[in-house]
Amino acid sequence: MPTDGVCAPIAELRDRALDRCSLCFPCLDDPARRSSLALKVALVALHLVYAGFLFLFDEELIEKTRREPWYIALYLLLFVAALVQYFITAGSSPGYVLDAMETYNEANTLFTRSPTASKHTASSKNGSLMGTVDNSHSGRNSLGRSSWSKMVLEFYPPGTSMRVLTCSYCNIEQPPRAKHCHDCDKCVLQFDHHCVWLGTCIGQGNHCRFWWYIFEETALCLWTGILYITYLKTSISGAWWKDLIMILLLISLVILFIFLLLLLLFHSYLVLTNQTTYELVRRRRIQYLRGIPEGLFPFSKGVCRNLYRFCCARSSINNMERLPTALELEEKLRPYTCLDVLTCRCC
Repeated sequence: MPTDGVCAPIAELRDRALDRCSLCFPCLDDPARRSSLALKVALVALHLVYAGFLFLFDEELIEKTRREPWYIALYLLLFVAALVQYFITAGSSPGYVLDAMETYNEANTLFTRSPTASKHTASSKNGSLMGTVDNSHSGRNSLGRSSWSKMVLEFYPPGTSMRVLTCSYCNIEQPPRAKHCHDCDKCVLQFDHHCVWLGTCIGQGNHCRFWWYIFEETALCLWTGILYITYLKTSISGAWWKDLIMILLLISLVILFIFLLLLLLFHSYLVLTNQTTYELVRRRRIQYLRGIPEGLFPFSKGVCRNLYRFCCARSSINNMERLPTALELEEKLRPYTCLDVLTCRCC
């Protein structure tokens, strides 16, 4: 009983503090957003720890900053650019199927509106006006939904059932290479994977930003590791606890660099062959990839065109890719000849 009497005021103060935080920051009510925010704070803190200990312990680096300010300026520029790219990628949309469907329906509705129908509704009374608008609105919805279904069917071989293409969670038709993400609870165009560190999916809309973020982080990790090794070479006979901290940070930095480098090489391979992580890992489970041989990349247009589509082409409905026909797959399976090499068939 006495323990409860002492803890009651503390619990009341805690509840009041949580209520005030919820009022000031409504996003903290959602556990998913809380964890995403915690990961972002942890990643920024990790960057500050690696750079902070370096500038705190390395006196020669401070002297070099005074002699050659451009060197540290470039390093800090890369440091800031990596963090900015992280937040840009985390806040970007991967390209949701629902947004693409709404955009397509809005564009389609502009062409299907009838001026005679609007004149008819304007001359009606208020009661009939509301009824007419509701009916036309529902008609446009059904028309837009059916037009979206027809467009999605054009990306698949003839005879494909609409039931197979419809997502059981979102209840919308998925174009090829789209997948429902259970973390985001949305269907994503050209789904690659759900990144926990970014708190968002990687798809058609932000895969290029994701690649550049990995590239900048890899370069920053390499540069920071070189600065750590330089410090240990010149100051290894200093205070032992400083050396111990720097050695532990360097070991973790090397592990991070290996991971980032492998991730960068992996996604570069995916870009050059126009694949996604989901398609590569789950190839045998994806229905439209089951009958295709393992060494064949059905969506590849050649290295140069794959790079152009990845870097320069904007994410839109026009960039959705249809499934290749049997003739196109046979052409891709055809072995290379000297003429193919001269004509840059692989590009």
